[in-house]
Amino acid sequence: MGTTEGLVLGLIQGLTEFFPISSSAHLLLLRTLFPLGEAHLSLDVLLHTGTWLAVLLVFLPSTGRVLRRPSIVLKVLIATIPAGVFGYLLEDQVETVFRDNLFLVSAVLLGVGIIFLLVRHEGEKTLEAMNIRDAVIIGLFQALALIPGVSRSGITILGGIGVGLKRSEAVIFSFLLSLTTIGGATALVLLREASGGMVLFKSALPGFFAALGSGLLSCIVLLRLVREKGLAPFGYYRILLGAFFLLFLSLR
Repeated sequence: MGTTEGLVLGLIQGLTEFFPISSSAHLLLLRTLFPLGEAHLSLDVLLHTGTWLAVLLVFLPSTGRVLRRPSIVLKVLIATIPAGVFGYLLEDQVETVFRDNLFLVSAVLLGVGIIFLLVRHEGEKTLEAMNIRDAVIIGLFQALALIPGVSRSGITILGGIGVGLKRSEAVIFSFLLSLTTIGGATALVLLREASGGMVLFKSALPGFFAALGSGLLSCIVLLRLVREKGLAPFGYYRILLGAFFLLFLSLR
């Protein structure tokens, strides 16, 4: 895999990891149009590290708020558990069902987009006002992100709005949740593959910086856009993209 592919994968990772448009669906579907190779382990780890650092940098000014409220940290940790459990138990089965079923991935992309358009209300809860039950519900929503096309950020924001959070608070909780989820998943990959070792190659570092830069941009834009417009703009995008690929795949 060359430097250009590393950069492209880094940009895709950074933009689609936080925009609620599904990074896994984009990678699966774009490979039907362009000859994108599979990411080498060292690149995959660095891409996820780049997006993890992007969240950390964006929310560094909010660290004081979180540290002053240990209950927020507890809720984030609780919300992380369902995805970890379901991921451990079902990841291979979900990948088997969806990996080669691009029609299904496109349909999920489109269907969740329609749901985004239907969500109009906004709650009044802050992170401090959340209870443990709310955290568990958002965690169960996040577990649905195992399905390509759902979007981890999108489904957790949707879950947050569903339990009555303000839209901006739902985005913040989703980002905080990504720190444990992305960090945990990356650490798991490193532990799983440690015995085999990793070889750093020239496309890895450009991909890392591309993921970091595009991740920073998408975090800032997402927070502002969801606060002002809700999930509707992403709903329209998902519907158009899902419909395009359903048509493309049926004519191929």
